[in-house]
Amino acid sequence: MLKRCLTALFILLFLWAMGQTSQSINKIVAVVGDQVLTLYELDQLAEPFYKAYIPKEIPKEEAERLRAKIRKDLLEQWIEDTIIGLEAKKYGIKVTEQELEHFLKEEAKSAEGIKNLSQEEKEKLRDRLTKIKFIQVMVRDKIAIPEEELKKAYQQRVNTYDPTPKYYLELLIVKEENLVKDLYEALLKGKSMEALSKEYKEQTQYVKEVFKEEELDRAILEKLKDLKVGEITEPLKRGEAYQIIRLIKKEAGSPPSYEEIKKELYEELFQKKAQEYLEKWIKELKDNKFIKVYL
Repeated sequence: MLKRCLTALFILLFLWAMGQTSQSINKIVAVVGDQVLTLYELDQLAEPFYKAYIPKEIPKEEAERLRAKIRKDLLEQWIEDTIIGLEAKKYGIKVTEQELEHFLKEEAKSAEGIKNLSQEEKEKLRDRLTKIKFIQVMVRDKIAIPEEELKKAYQQRVNTYDPTPKYYLELLIVKEENLVKDLYEALLKGKSMEALSKEYKEQTQYVKEVFKEEELDRAILEKLKDLKVGEITEPLKRGEAYQIIRLIKKEAGSPPSYEEIKKELYEELFQKKAQEYLEKWIKELKDNKFIKVYL
């Protein structure tokens, strides 16, 4: 009799514990309009960031602090993303099948993995592109960059221009010797360094940076002086890895002319104004949307 009572008690305790766990997993952490996010879904979104930014060897308290910060940042991002999605739906913004296929075709030129997307992944991509398209529609007619503003930005650039010779470079760092030849040949055939770094994430690293002449190793500098814009060096052994370097641009002496960097200045100013406009717009949407956070 006692044994049966203990068994029944154990089952009840087990079911209670399972219920508590289920409640914890299914706990709602945020509501935006008719969209709901659970703790389980938030942790799924955060899992790659937990792995990337929380070292295994740190104290438990510090790990929990980082985990909480990642959750908070991603929750805020989810809220903004959801608001934009709801607004896009409200205004009937859609990404057509042709637009999706065109994007996939263009991306396939620089990222091999994009060719093999499942239908579910394609729909997630369509959702992402819909939001981007909506933002472009919202921003496009709201921002103007007059000529005098561009000229003012150019003058500021000239006033702070550093005449030190500079090299604009792309580097593909290859960690495994047996891959070097194949990757070098792929680059010679026109494959981009960025695409290869995505294809071989674990074995390579991609860097795009501007270096002053004085910052470069003399041996590398000698190689660069023989290169034309767009050309790459042969693989160079550096420590335990190999580097392949592409010369994007070389700059020295007098500052570039206004016409040379007009497009670049326009893009910089547009991005800055677009960011300011979007932050203000999203804040206004948040103030007018039904949003509840329970985390």
